[in-house]
Amino acid sequence: MAMRGHWMVPHLMLCLKHQMPLVTLWKESAALSRFDSAVHFSKLADDIVAGTLDAELREETDFEIWLDARLEDPQGGLPEQHWLDQFSLHAACNYCLMLGTSLLRHEMSAPSSVLPEDNWAVYQMGFEIARGGEAAIRDALMGLQMLPGSPQDGPRKIFPKMYDRLAYDSMDDPDYDVFRYILRSHMAATWPLGIGDELLGEPITARRLHSVRTAARATGIDQRRLRKILAAEGIVPEEGLPDAWEVFDAERADTVLRSATTLITAKDFAEAIGASRSQFDLLVAGGILAPHLSSSGDAAGTRTIWDPADGVRFLDSVFVGASPLRQAQHGWEHISKSAARLMVGPETLIEAIRDRRIVRIGNHADFDGYAALYVYHDEVCSVLSPEPSSNQTIELFSKSVGLAQPIRMRRLVMNGHTPATEMIHPKLKKKQFYITRDDADAFHQRFYTLRTMAQAHGKSWQSMTARLRAAGVEVFSPDGEDYGTLYERDRVDHVLSQVTEI
Repeated sequence: MAMRGHWMVPHLMLCLKHQMPLVTLWKESAALSRFDSAVHFSKLADDIVAGTLDAELREETDFEIWLDARLEDPQGGLPEQHWLDQFSLHAACNYCLMLGTSLLRHEMSAPSSVLPEDNWAVYQMGFEIARGGEAAIRDALMGLQMLPGSPQDGPRKIFPKMYDRLAYDSMDDPDYDVFRYILRSHMAATWPLGIGDELLGEPITARRLHSVRTAARATGIDQRRLRKILAAEGIVPEEGLPDAWEVFDAERADTVLRSATTLITAKDFAEAIGASRSQFDLLVAGGILAPHLSSSGDAAGTRTIWDPADGVRFLDSVFVGASPLRQAQHGWEHISKSAARLMVGPETLIEAIRDRRIVRIGNHADFDGYAALYVYHDEVCSVLSPEPSSNQTIELFSKSVGLAQPIRMRRLVMNGHTPATEMIHPKLKKKQFYITRDDADAFHQRFYTLRTMAQAHGKSWQSMTARLRAAGVEVFSPDGEDYGTLYERDRVDHVLSQVTEI
C-alpha cells in the first residue's frame, strides 16, 4: 500500500493510474490524533486489502489530467498550454468549481444540492469553459443570464457560488483578481445597476445603465409601450433581449424618459417604491413625498398625480452607500420600525441619512425599494438620542468605518495605534472606551479602511488595492497583529497620487 502527496489536494478526486475514486479514510477533529496514521491504518488495513472501500471505477476528466500535470510540474501543465496555467493552482481550481457550480443552472434549479463526492463533474464543467480564456468565460456568463431569472433576482441566484466567493470570500486575495475583474466588467456592461445595488460588494453610487424594465418602473410606462418608444429613438432594438436584460445608457436616454413619464395613482406610487400604504402615508405626512400635481390641479379629475421619477429620486437619496444585507442580523431594523421604537417619524431618520449623520444603511436582499431600507438601530439611537453625543462605542465606530470585526479596532486602541477615551457608561455606570470626535479625527488622519479609501478617492477599492500591492504597500500590521484591511493614509495617498500623475 502507498499514499501519494497528490491525494492530499482537495481538488483531486481520482487516482489517474488506477482510475479509482479517492475516498475519505478517516475524520478526526483533534490534530494530534488525526495525523497519527499508523493507528488509523491498522484499523483500516483489512478493509483496504479486501477492497471494501473501493468505489466504482471511472475515466479521468480533462480537468483531472490537467491538475495532475500541474502537480507534477508546478511551473507548467500539459504540453498544450491552457489559459488557466498562468494562475496559482489553488485559485484556478477553485474558479473551475465556482464557474461549474454556476453552469449547473443549465441542468438543475439548485446547484448547491450537488453532493461533494460528485464535484469532479462540476470541476470539469467549469474547466471546459475556463480553459478557453476570457472570451469563453464571458460567453458563459451571458448564457447564464439568458436562463430563467432576471437582474432583480440578484447576482447570487444568477451566478451561484461564484458571486459570493469572488465578492466576499476572496476579496483580499490577489490570486483571484483576474477572475473578479471578468465578472465585475461583465456585470458593469450588462446589468442595470442603480443606487442601492452592489457590484462585487461595492455600493453603486450612480446609475449608468437602465433596462427597459427599470426604466418602465422609473417612468410609470407599460414596458411594451416604453420599448416601442425607445426603439423609435434608436436606443434599443424592437426585438432583442428580454426587457429585464435589454440595457441602454441611462444618461443618453434621460431626455426621452423624462418626456415620456406618465403620472400614476398614490397606490401605484407606493407599490413602485416598495412601501406599504401606511408607510407611504407617513412619508407624505412627514413631507418626504409630495404629489407632482395637487388634487385640485388635476385637470382630468383623476388621482393620477404622482410622478414615479420622484420615487426613484427618493430611493436614490436614501440608498447611497448602502451595504447589502443577506439577512437582518442583530441590531438591524427596518427604518420604519427603528423610527417607531424612538417614537419619531421616518422623516427624522431620512433627513439624518441624507445629511450623512446616519451612515450604516442596509439594502436587504430579500426585498425591493423602501421595504429593503434598513438602519443600524444603535447608530440611530446615538445620533437621534435626546442628549446627542458625538461619542461612539468602539463597536459602533468600527462598523461605521467598515471594519467588520470590532475586536480589531479594540486591538488597535489597546496597542496604542489610535486613541480612545475612557468614560463612564451613562446606564451601566462602568468605565468603557469611547471614540470621541477628536479620536475619530485622529484615526482618519492616520488610517484608511477600504470603505473610507474608496470614499476619499472616488474609485473602487479593488482597483486601488491592486495598485497598492504593485507598489509594495501592505496592510497595517507593524507588530504582526491582525488589524484587518487597514492602510496607513499617507502611504496610500502618496502611491495613488503618483499613479494619477502618470
